[in-house]
Amino acid sequence: MEKIATSKGYCPVALATATEKVVVDGNRRKYVQLGRPLRFYGGTASATEVGCNLRCKFCFSDKPVWKPKSTGRFYTPQQVFDGLSKSAQKHGYKLISASASEGTLGRQHLFELLDLVEQSEYVYILETNGITLGADPEFAQALAKYKRLHVRVSIKGTSEDEYHELTGAMPSSYRLPFLALGHLIDAGVSCNACVMISFSDDDGIAQVKKDLASVHPGILKSVELEQITMFPKVAERLEKAGMKPKKAKRIRSRRRVAQGHANGATSTAAGTTGGA
Repeated sequence: MEKIATSKGYCPVALATATEKVVVDGNRRKYVQLGRPLRFYGGTASATEVGCNLRCKFCFSDKPVWKPKSTGRFYTPQQVFDGLSKSAQKHGYKLISASASEGTLGRQHLFELLDLVEQSEYVYILETNGITLGADPEFAQALAKYKRLHVRVSIKGTSEDEYHELTGAMPSSYRLPFLALGHLIDAGVSCNACVMISFSDDDGIAQVKKDLASVHPGILKSVELEQITMFPKVAERLEKAGMKPKKAKRIRSRRRVAQGHANGATSTAAGTTGGA
């Protein structure tokens, strides 16, 4: 088994495996709640997952990432789907998702959930940092059969050094989300990339666009450039880390705070939400 900690940072692939032992039990996965309305993508019903394999210093999520053992409870795919469907029906949404942690942990749970989505009228937005998908090409192949699926791959920063500073992960793992996008495109899975640019300069942003285009030129048509929202927890973490974003969204109202707790980043360029 690959070591989690190394002299150059932790291995997010190994951390994914370790985290799954905490938040996955057979076909069940831990969640905090199963259905809340979000404004993203024009309206989404989203569940709050528990467990992540990155430790981003700008992360808005609290206990679901940092204290997975004591957070949430286990739910079956059917329970999760029912919760999402109830929320989606109430608000008239066609998109459902899960957020606040890493969406690819617990493949059996994910696949069974997607099986249910395939029989419904919804499209599922799989939110992922792309680490596990990049490390295993067969994962994308397994997702290819799902036509009511769209995968949103989030890239943390615009270079290996920036990624390492933001996440603490080993710099070489920065390439995994790019590999994930390549695997997904090769498998015919609907997907798009989003890049956290709050700590990036113009040269970095230009370079990451070149890197994405080298995977597939079409990626640039739907790439999202994200900026963090300065929720109190985010500001506290960044101050403790001695980091200050170059670009960030400010909180404007209590309503935006409530909505934003389900997703700590806002997009500066609309991405695709296709997949069905």
